[in-house]
Amino acid sequence: MSPSSMEVDVWAGKWDLPSVDQQCLQIMAYAKFCGAPIKVNVTNNPFWSPSGSLPVFRNGKDKITSFQSMVSYLDSKKYSADLKLTPLQKSECFAINKLLEGKLHPAILYTWWVDETNYIELTRPWYASVLPLPFNYYYPGRYERDAKVYIETMFLEDEDQSVIETHLLSDAEKCLTSLSVRLGDENYFFGKSPTSLDAIVYSYLAPLVKVPFQQCALQNHLKACPNLMAFVSRISRGYFPLVSDATKNINLEKVKEIELRNKRLRNAFSFLFALASMTGFALYNNIYQDARLSRRFATKLERIKDRWRGSPVSPDFFAPSFEEE
Repeated sequence: MSPSSMEVDVWAGKWDLPSVDQQCLQIMAYAKFCGAPIKVNVTNNPFWSPSGSLPVFRNGKDKITSFQSMVSYLDSKKYSADLKLTPLQKSECFAINKLLEGKLHPAILYTWWVDETNYIELTRPWYASVLPLPFNYYYPGRYERDAKVYIETMFLEDEDQSVIETHLLSDAEKCLTSLSVRLGDENYFFGKSPTSLDAIVYSYLAPLVKVPFQQCALQNHLKACPNLMAFVSRISRGYFPLVSDATKNINLEKVKEIELRNKRLRNAFSFLFALASMTGFALYNNIYQDARLSRRFATKLERIKDRWRGSPVSPDFFAPSFEEE
């Protein structure tokens, strides 16, 4: 299969981000670093994804949804940003990635989907604005529930919400400090050229730098790490200098107006559905009653025919014709 047929379906960008989604950013950044000719499709629709989420990397019949699988696949096609890494450096990449997954990822998930203010004012309106109907009524709520379940599995059932938030924030801040110390004065984590680790770190940090969360203490801590801020800026300027106008100009106030209008439409549809149900029930009852009357009339007619043919008349012939059964 020709490399030119490689494509990736992603969530849209906003706030000068090529995509607001962390996993989409990973793949998009790594594709830039290794020079793979991948066409980016802003679909905003995970319904057709094999995993039920984005991104989805495709090349002919091949479909990949995980970052590490995509890195291995591109490596098999002679596109690699990790070619010069030693086995020890690759082990370090793995270790830092696990650190990010265990310490930074839960806090970011909490910031996007569990923090009530952020979810109501920013997360849900944005996803509702880019998802096609009817999925904009389903996926934001699903992602919120999934995030809450993920966070709840990390703590006791009766753990106070403020305790959970404090714990997640503390772990995430320590993780950011460790990243800052590891990066030091270097442009990238392993020298002058970015690798898969830089793509992973960028995907976590860039949204923290650029998304205007209503509440996000991590942003203040990240701003206190100037080398990490410069790291994000360096990759954004060098590899993503342009942001699509179609996603850049989304107005959240307009999004909220759309969401309010959609809520009114849902209420209108509910009323119409209830009205149609009652009408259908009434019609069904009328048809049922008519059918009962028709059956009784047919029975009476048969009795009359029997009488005129000289057949014995049944004892209940003179009973009320339309007596309730």
